[in-house]
Amino acid sequence: MTQTLYQNLNSNIEKFLKKNQKIVVGVSGGQDSCVLLDLLLKSDLNLKVHVCHFNHMVRGNSSDSDEAFVRNICQKNSIPFYIKKFNILRASRLLKAGIEVTGRLYRKKFFEEIAYKTNSSFIVLGHHNNDQIETFLMRLIRGSSSKGLTSMSVLEGWYLRPLLDVTKVEIEEYSKSNYISWVQDESNFDESYTRNNIRKNLVPFFFKLNPNFDQTLKNNLRHISEQNAFIDTHIKSLEKKLLMQIDHNDFILPLKKFNKLSMFEKKELLFNFLSNKVGKETFVSFKNISDIVALASSKNASGKFFLTSQIQIQKGYDFLFLELNESINNQYNIEINSEGSWEDKDLIVQINKSQNTNAKFFNFSNNKINIKVRNFKNGDKIKIKNSYEKKLQDIFVDSKVPQFIRSKLPVFETNGEIFYVYGLDVDTAFFTDKINKNSIGISVYNKNLLKLIEAINL
Repeated sequence: MTQTLYQNLNSNIEKFLKKNQKIVVGVSGGQDSCVLLDLLLKSDLNLKVHVCHFNHMVRGNSSDSDEAFVRNICQKNSIPFYIKKFNILRASRLLKAGIEVTGRLYRKKFFEEIAYKTNSSFIVLGHHNNDQIETFLMRLIRGSSSKGLTSMSVLEGWYLRPLLDVTKVEIEEYSKSNYISWVQDESNFDESYTRNNIRKNLVPFFFKLNPNFDQTLKNNLRHISEQNAFIDTHIKSLEKKLLMQIDHNDFILPLKKFNKLSMFEKKELLFNFLSNKVGKETFVSFKNISDIVALASSKNASGKFFLTSQIQIQKGYDFLFLELNESINNQYNIEINSEGSWEDKDLIVQINKSQNTNAKFFNFSNNKINIKVRNFKNGDKIKIKNSYEKKLQDIFVDSKVPQFIRSKLPVFETNGEIFYVYGLDVDTAFFTDKINKNSIGISVYNKNLLKLIEAINL
């Protein structure tokens, strides 16, 4: 075993693993994973190893032979063995994705299921420095952000790659000197796979230009990683200052401040926010981000579009409303005929005649309580005090009430006449500040709606 191999493995084991710790090890049967397994079994930490093997069923009998090979290793060493046999070719067709991407997706899911089942602390993989180089070049060719270009890390959440700084040559030397048995995957020579093509043709070309290409790339990746860490801190700070959370699914972004940011800051803020809240696969990367930025900077007072069937982005004057679950029902339907407390979903309406409250008071001609609470509808009209009826739509426009909140404001009517809209500062013909024994007080409470009203300074 080379000294570098010892140093890298032992350093990462001591840094991340503890004695008697349970771990899951992904073993394909290839040289890299077999060397990793051998090293972990020889560790002084007495690790509790669980081996996972994912049979992609891509190579027919050869795939089954690989499975049998790994199973045999585990039986000889009394290692718990977990197998997942899955038709990746069929799955890739159904998902309309490449075989490599599909395989990685289902393999990852399987490893994490076993890690959870066995209560393991880490999923340990045999990626090495040459894998890092191939991943960087593959992402560079396909197009990637600076975060994507940093490729893999020794530790990423559940995943530990203790051999990431070890070269393929060192792994081959260890395998040979320690008589490690392994099986060759003939698909590794198929240049129709992008990674194989890069490994066979592109990587040797770069090493020909620069014999120290691996070290140069390692230094550059470290530099990019440091830049990304600085950017992340800055973007998280912006997100904390600008994005106001109304509830679990709704967020407000003030556009006067947002539009002063650089284009890079705008896109990074939105991408980081959506990636964390709904996942990178839920929306179409930076194409949707550009659409949101365009909406935010548009001269139109309002506008909206859907990122998915449930995620809706709406602009209303000086604010952007991000609704991550548009399907949630916010319809009100309350019939009130007496004093007391009335509820519908998160909306609480209290009716009383006591003057010692912070309620708004109204006088009705017959002094009877006959109130209906509902949502705004097109065509709604309201009678202004000492004036005429006016369309609610026109009042909303005059008061610059964003469209995204209009349907959320509870509308109160009695005998078919609207007399109050919660959140709208309008004196109606029913409103009174001369409270008497016949006046009816109305208090409305909805925590999230109140936050939304305050956020847009309504």
